[in-house]
Amino acid sequence: MEMITPKTKISELIKYNSKSVDAIASLAKPLEKLKNPILRKIMASRVTIGEAAKMGGTTVEEFKRVLLPLGFTFEEEVSTKEEKVSEAKPTWLQKANKADIDFYDVRPIIDNGADPLKEILGRFKTTEPGKILCIINNFVPTPLIHLLKQEKAEATFVETISDKEFNTYFLKKEKEEKHSTATADEKLQMDDVESFTAICNQFTKEQTKEIDVRELEMPGPMEMILSELQNLPAGNALYINHKRVPVYLLEELADKNYEIHINNREEGNVKMLIFKK
Repeated sequence: MEMITPKTKISELIKYNSKSVDAIASLAKPLEKLKNPILRKIMASRVTIGEAAKMGGTTVEEFKRVLLPLGFTFEEEVSTKEEKVSEAKPTWLQKANKADIDFYDVRPIIDNGADPLKEILGRFKTTEPGKILCIINNFVPTPLIHLLKQEKAEATFVETISDKEFNTYFLKKEKEEKHSTATADEKLQMDDVESFTAICNQFTKEQTKEIDVRELEMPGPMEMILSELQNLPAGNALYINHKRVPVYLLEELADKNYEIHINNREEGNVKMLIFKK
């Protein structure tokens, strides 16, 4: 394998040596997601070593430590000193007034064991065009970055405050782009009970396949949902009983021709309806 750098994709490491999965997972709890085949498929092809290090609250030097014994070679210029050099803020962020930035700290939500995705999507939806949403977290939310890029985020930037605090900025597009197909925002709807019931009623009982994934261990829910969608007849819908809003599933479906409706009724009780556009 050629020499690797902080910009090398995790998928390239796994392709060269599958043992790198366990090596990387050992570095930090957020990186243990790589052990799940479905999550690995989504994350590995999108995330670089540098991004994974930030996501796990660790360093490229730590990656180097666990990967060298597996036969990987790092470019000489990769060093701890280089890692600590902060990337310059982009012009759009430098010129932004503090009043144009909505700072949202999701750490208390995560500390309480909840998933802040619903709140983040709602917050971004209400962010005015040309303004900025800043998510404050204790790791880099790489899946969220990819998901919002599919929505209306024109640009993103991650600022490392410390090894336990990361500010991720999302610049909302100034103008709507006109497309013949539906935008990602139109394809993903967070509905109240009334709206969700109305969209479900567009399909008859015979046209609706209902599944319950609440008792399945990860990545079982995602595997079952993707399998059911593959076999879903045209004109039919998949009704899902879930215990959380599945961010990795949403990212996987973001560039596909599905319309997704979510009704987060209460903690541990999420209803979803997915169908082809």
